[in-house]
Amino acid sequence: MEENVLLHRQIHPTFVINDIVSNQAFMENKLTVSSGAFSPTAKDDNKLSVYNGEKFSAKDSYDHYTKQYPSCGVLSISVEEVNSIKSLSTAEDNDPFEGHCYIDFANVSSKNQKTKKAGKLRDFAVNRNWTFKP
Repeated sequence: MEENVLLHRQIHPTFVINDIVSNQAFMENKLTVSSGAFSPTAKDDNKLSVYNGEKFSAKDSYDHYTKQYPSCGVLSISVEEVNSIKSLSTAEDNDPFEGHCYIDFANVSSKNQKTKKAGKLRDFAVNRNWTFKP
């Protein structure tokens, strides 16, 4: 995949923090997403699922995903941004569907480092803002 290709990540509602009414709502008007939205879970085998932007627009990825799962929108990061973070890489495996990719965390040794790298991915995506929001 080219460096400028966007990878679309579905954001589960539990990872969006700022929609909860709290004192934060009165302090800033900023998109707040947990780094957990960009962290693979144990069942993911260190592979964070994303959609290939060459095959899916952000909206198309949302429409495809929400046929089975909840999503409050799509945040996207570029292949170049992923590659700029040491030990992370991307791959297209087209499994379980054509256009499925993943961000590979296999070379990240500790849970703490995974959280930090997920935070960097989140920051890139949040700086870009929602690429699709229903």
